[in-house]
Amino acid sequence: MDPIEHTEITAGLWHLRPPRESEAADLLALAADPTTAALSKDLPTTEPEAKAWLRAHATWDTQLTFSILESTTERWAGHITLSALNTPTPHICCRVSPWARRRGAATTALRCLTSWSTAILNLPTLTLTHPTPDTTTCHLATTSTYPLTTQTPTTHTHLHTP
Repeated sequence: MDPIEHTEITAGLWHLRPPRESEAADLLALAADPTTAALSKDLPTTEPEAKAWLRAHATWDTQLTFSILESTTERWAGHITLSALNTPTPHICCRVSPWARRRGAATTALRCLTSWSTAILNLPTLTLTHPTPDTTTCHLATTSTYPLTTQTPTTHTHLHTP
């Protein structure tokens, strides 16, 4: 795959752009949120780890990450990652800060990244997998053109095809 140029996308109240090290405190707050911590075991727990995570995720090669910001204030609201770009079915993961939940941040980010990756990266299929107890992500996926395709006792997989 050719190198992917950093891109910024604004859609209504939300703005997507590559992550920055200055967002470390926001990322740590998200990782400390009980709802996020219960469903996501791979987030950093210290400031050096958070800065390293943000640096790594700002390098777009086999994955790309956008920070989600409120467009009028630039307040950090979370991130959305598209990984496994070198596979037939890349994966999407979205995490949103408690203050931004139920305000359309995840829905807008997922729909923008889906449209952008289909149009610009020519990705024919995208997957979104989440733990079975995560009913919020399940609802997000099914209302954003990612129907549930596989269900196990521990995970749900949603598949988007154009």
